[in-house]
Amino acid sequence: MKKWMLVLFVALFVLPCSLDAEAAGRKKKGKNAVTAKVAEKKSAYDKLFQKKSCETVKSNFITLHKVDGKLYFEIPVKYLGREMLFASTLTSTSSNDFCDVGYKQNDPLHVRFTKIDSTIYLNEVNAFVTSNPKEPSLRKAIDKNFADAVLYSYKIAAYTPDSTAVVIDVTPIFTTDMKEFAFLPTTIMGLIQLNSVFNKDGVALGEVKAFDDNLSVKSMLSYKVSLKFMSFSFLDNMPLTATVTRSLLLLPEEKMRPRISDSRVGIFITSKQHVSTEKDGIQDYTLANRWRMEPKDMAAFQRGELVEPVKPIVFYIDDAFPELWKQPIKEGTLRWNEAFEKIGFKNAVQVRDFPKDDPEFDPDNLKYSCIRYSPSIVANAMGPSWTDPRTGEILNASVYLYHNLIELVQNWRFIQGGPADPSVRKMVLDEETLGDCIHYVVAHEIGHCLSLMHNMGSSSAIPVDSLRSPSFTQKYGTTYSIMDYARNNYVAQPGDAERGVKMTPPDLGVYDMYAIHWLYTPIFEAKTSEEEVPVLDKWITEKSHDPIYRYGKQQFREYYDPRAMEEDLGDDAIKAATYGVKNLKYLMKNLNNWIGDEDKDFRFRENIYNEVIYQYFRYINHVIFNIGGIYLNERYAQDARPSYKSVETEKQKRATQFMLAQLKDLAWLNDQSLLKNFEIRSNIISDMEDAIWEGLTKRFGAVA
Repeated sequence: MKKWMLVLFVALFVLPCSLDAEAAGRKKKGKNAVTAKVAEKKSAYDKLFQKKSCETVKSNFITLHKVDGKLYFEIPVKYLGREMLFASTLTSTSSNDFCDVGYKQNDPLHVRFTKIDSTIYLNEVNAFVTSNPKEPSLRKAIDKNFADAVLYSYKIAAYTPDSTAVVIDVTPIFTTDMKEFAFLPTTIMGLIQLNSVFNKDGVALGEVKAFDDNLSVKSMLSYKVSLKFMSFSFLDNMPLTATVTRSLLLLPEEKMRPRISDSRVGIFITSKQHVSTEKDGIQDYTLANRWRMEPKDMAAFQRGELVEPVKPIVFYIDDAFPELWKQPIKEGTLRWNEAFEKIGFKNAVQVRDFPKDDPEFDPDNLKYSCIRYSPSIVANAMGPSWTDPRTGEILNASVYLYHNLIELVQNWRFIQGGPADPSVRKMVLDEETLGDCIHYVVAHEIGHCLSLMHNMGSSSAIPVDSLRSPSFTQKYGTTYSIMDYARNNYVAQPGDAERGVKMTPPDLGVYDMYAIHWLYTPIFEAKTSEEEVPVLDKWITEKSHDPIYRYGKQQFREYYDPRAMEEDLGDDAIKAATYGVKNLKYLMKNLNNWIGDEDKDFRFRENIYNEVIYQYFRYINHVIFNIGGIYLNERYAQDARPSYKSVETEKQKRATQFMLAQLKDLAWLNDQSLLKNFEIRSNIISDMEDAIWEGLTKRFGAVA
């Protein structure tokens, strides 16, 4: 080939290929450099959480990230606007003098997260006002006039890589003294001022958990506590540290159908207002608080077969309880299944021990209902519940049993039952009797958890002398409702227990069965809450002639109806008190013989003597409020009972005569065979005379 042709070939074909290769090499190198630079620039999400110190707990609800002493919520966008309950529970404390482990001092907050621009807001949901669904314009007006309130706001710290969730720093919710979740009281017994100063240096985030519909976060919080009475300080800056568990529970999208309440049945309620043009004015109404009780097998239920509910009511028993308590607690809880079986449900109430191998279980989480033990000097028990504010559906209910409850039931059994029942005349009750006492207390508190309020009028339907009948008391006990304060049979006289007279309340009363029927029986023929009302109304009205089914509302501060008193028995307070005082005199005369040398330091006898005085004072109160008393009834049209009626003149006179007779017969309280062994004290007779006379003169206004 000619030389010049070879040069031309190279120029035309080879050099361009070489240049292309070089250019390609430069291009490749440039691309790698850009990629490297992109890799070096991390996203805000990665910057926050790609650290060795980051602890992440993933869930389908809200994912939690705990890093460098901060807590982040990763909230899926789909949950913005969803309604939730936010609760706080005391998990541990350095002093239980002012707060109770396991207790929710405040009602849960009804909240939802919303987004505006680059900010997430935690809003308190306003679910108080409802409107007629047939009038959509009313809903618009309500939304404008009853909007959600903002509690807290959070700048969006990052989005997830796929932009399906936002990340916010929620540390302050769990590490500051949120007033919405304050667990320390401001006063004790309304007299002693308690001042707590938050110690921000004694704060730490603890364990975090997250699941499909809930999450929980533990925090350590510290305070300095001071006590002051008037101008006198007797506790200054005592350090107190507590661990709290704050839990967030997603409310169900499918709401339970509410049941409109009725004041003639004693149940806990959720208050509402309703706006509609179908009725004049804004309507106040209330929903009955209740568990969602729906049959698992609808066809079998409608055939009359016993069917388990879709969602049973489950209580978990604290593993900290003394072993002796556990079986009576289970029995007292499961006792309520008898009432549910009468309306077609089996195993509606269930009891389980604290699970050892369930990572989701947390007794302080709002999702779990528990029966808790508190080693406290408090002599009491309680059974509060928490609900879905939209419908009144009970979502959580817990029973709290304080250790000195044992002292309380011991005193009740000894003083109220001892004169008639020799088996309880002892300083320490036998295991069977103690178990029976715990059984009753738990059943009463579970009744509250099922939404039943105190029915203080239930025992007033029983003729007093029936309380000395073996056949009657074996069937009905001391009252028609264990939601009454009718503890033990103080009407029964020495020898009655041997004859077979029952000394204690019933397992479940007739009224209790009736209340559960009204509250939980499904009404399938009704399509709405309003359509249920005629059926519910009929169930009450048809029983209105029978005092067994009357609800005696608990009275606070002022007493009007002498039939609805705490700790009373029978339909005639004067006759019952006469029996009761007779028994107290018998007890005083025999106390030394019953206890003897077993009580070497006289502490037990002195305690019993003090309790005798309190019991006597109860009898006085039961009688005195008949003077000028008024029988009150919750009444609807067509009911057999009147709204009110004055206590019969004859009974008022007998009550007055009883009180005057007591003024002449108080010497039995001054039994020197007992008092000489106690600490020095004032003359109880003078104190009691003053109290009786003052009580009588205060009834002048009531009589008028």
